[in-house]
Amino acid sequence: EEITMEELDRDPNPIYERLRREAPVAYVPAVGMHVVATRELCLQITQDPQAWSTVIAPSGGRTFGKGTVLDSNGEQHRRIREWIDPQLRPAAVDTYVEALVRPQAQRILERIEDLGAADIQEAYFAPVSVRAVGDLMGLTDVPSETLVRWFQTLALSYGNAAVDEHGNFADPAPFEAGDRVKEEIVATVDPMLDHWTAHPDHTLISRWLH
Repeated sequence: EEITMEELDRDPNPIYERLRREAPVAYVPAVGMHVVATRELCLQITQDPQAWSTVIAPSGGRTFGKGTVLDSNGEQHRRIREWIDPQLRPAAVDTYVEALVRPQAQRILERIEDLGAADIQEAYFAPVSVRAVGDLMGLTDVPSETLVRWFQTLALSYGNAAVDEHGNFADPAPFEAGDRVKEEIVATVDPMLDHWTAHPDHTLISRWLH
């Protein structure tokens, strides 16, 4: 009960280490969830779908809603994975990842190499990753800065797990910011869906649509 959200945000590893020793399965009031702390128990849960179903964290449900691949089980999960998976299987990724990522990575490196010093996450990893995924999905006209902001805002919303003594979310602000970003995404992608409906192409969203 003494575990706080601040400690989890700062560095969860000492907490997980203690839980592995003292309580491999423990209810943590700060997040309103049970935490499973050992590899063996995690494997047991993930490999036994008959006994254990997927349950998205409450903050994840608040962020992305119901019916996503993150909170689906059984036949619903299989159907979603059936149309998500083909382009994302390792063998498929191997056929396009070099051409997709390396040119973007090189351009970003050229922009930062003369700075002398940079935050590698902010200056390199974040823009490279969102640009690659964004282009793969078909969001080629959305600036990298916008994609990074969308990702970071939704990640903060998803991770906003703290609850009060009544089990209610302690801080609504990250969810509200996430809601605004989702409205932006819908406004951006909706016209693209109209285009892809009439003119399908190789991008992920177009393939998912069809």
